[in-house]
Amino acid sequence: MSPLRRNQLTFPSLLAIVLLTSASGCREEENASATPPSTPVTGLASTELIFPDSLRVADESANIFVRAALSQCAKGNYEAFRALWSAKQDPISRAEFEEGWQAVHRIEVRGLQKVLLAADQDAAASEPVYVLLVEVALDPEAKAGKRAPLREIVMMLVREHDQWRLASAPKAMRDWIKQQNAAPANNSAVSPSFA
Repeated sequence: MSPLRRNQLTFPSLLAIVLLTSASGCREEENASATPPSTPVTGLASTELIFPDSLRVADESANIFVRAALSQCAKGNYEAFRALWSAKQDPISRAEFEEGWQAVHRIEVRGLQKVLLAADQDAAASEPVYVLLVEVALDPEAKAGKRAPLREIVMMLVREHDQWRLASAPKAMRDWIKQQNAAPANNSAVSPSFA
C-alpha cells in the first residue's frame, strides 16, 4: 500500500463518508413506497440523501444491501462498517472513518448498474457485480472538504460467500460509469465487462 499524504482522503475514505452519513435516509418504513422517486430524504442533522427509485436495480438483494450498509454506517459503528468490506481488501482506518463522515452535507446516488468483472485466474470467466456512482457534497470548511467540496465516488458491490460486500472499483469501471452518467442517452442495455 502506498504512503498517503497527510490530510489526503483516499477512495475508501470517501466511501466511508458516503456510507456513514447517508444511511439514516435509507431506513425502511411502511410507507416508503409513497416517497416520490427523487425526493430528498433528510438524514443525520444536515445530511441529505437522494436515491432515486429509477436507479434501484432488479436484484432486490443488492438494493437491500445498499440500504443496510448505509444504515450501519450512519450509526457511526466502525466495526460494523469494517464487516461490510470485501475480505480481499483492507477498509479505511478508524481515524479516517471518524473524520470523514462529519463533513458530509449531501449524498446523491447517480448510478447503480450491473456489470461483469473478469475473474483473476480465468479470463474467460466473469462475475456479475454492481458499480455504484455517488456524488458527495462536503462542508468546504471541514478538513475533509477543503481539497474538493464536491466529489464523485465509485465503488463496487461484490458477492462473497453468498453476501454482498463493498469493494474498490477498477479504474476502467470508474471511468465507464462516470461517462455513462455524463451522457445518459448513450447508456447501453448490454452489461460491459471489466478486467
